[in-house]
Amino acid sequence: MTKDNRLRRPVPKDKIIPIKRDTKKIDFTKKYKLIYFDWWFELLILPFYLVCYALTALCAVYFGLRVTGRENLRILRRRGCVVIANHCHYLDTVFANYTLFPHRLYTAVVQRNFEVPVVRRILRWLRAFPIPESASGLRMIVKPVREALRRGHHVLVMPEGELCLMSQEIFRFRPGAFYLSYLHQAPVLPIVYVLTKRTRNGVDGNPNRPRFHQVIGEPIFPPPPSPDGALPREELNAMASKAAQWMEDTIAFHQA
Repeated sequence: MTKDNRLRRPVPKDKIIPIKRDTKKIDFTKKYKLIYFDWWFELLILPFYLVCYALTALCAVYFGLRVTGRENLRILRRRGCVVIANHCHYLDTVFANYTLFPHRLYTAVVQRNFEVPVVRRILRWLRAFPIPESASGLRMIVKPVREALRRGHHVLVMPEGELCLMSQEIFRFRPGAFYLSYLHQAPVLPIVYVLTKRTRNGVDGNPNRPRFHQVIGEPIFPPPPSPDGALPREELNAMASKAAQWMEDTIAFHQA
């Protein structure tokens, strides 16, 4: 039985990792380019991106990254997708980029991450973009996300909203990823990270070096546009519930 997403608890406040150096505040009342599609920008970041890809390959070996469900990536060849994943480690977004390469993936991150002086530049070069914290924040990213999907690229959204380090609990999903999926009629491609402890001779290994198992699920398609233009909230909640339940069941299965 699928658990209603609204009944899941949000990420506990005491588990949210504080960001103390977010000094470069973004003023979204002024013109701000969320996503760069320019050819010159892609040419500029290419050397940095390739270096990061090589480093990620080393990290994949270090953490024993295993990927299953690659057959579900076939849809990426035909259309842009909204990719979602549980947010349980600093490397989960990095490994999503690594697995989906060479498909172009734009990653949505919380605004305060983009306000750290050096980090913001690195995030920009890795094709990340901030989600404005204002009430109109979701509406502000609709247009650039539409353009990314129209070009056949993909957008990664962490629906839990916050990083809960090493957690294998699936927390309540925010509706943004599913709203974007419906608005642009783009499928949702779910990914879940299963973290397992390393043991040797019955003794637990380094807790900061878990084994990563990335499982790629079947795409979830949004309901068709409503004739009256109304937002189908129950159907979108059903999408979120289905994705969250799949992640929870997959984690339980692989950790059993």
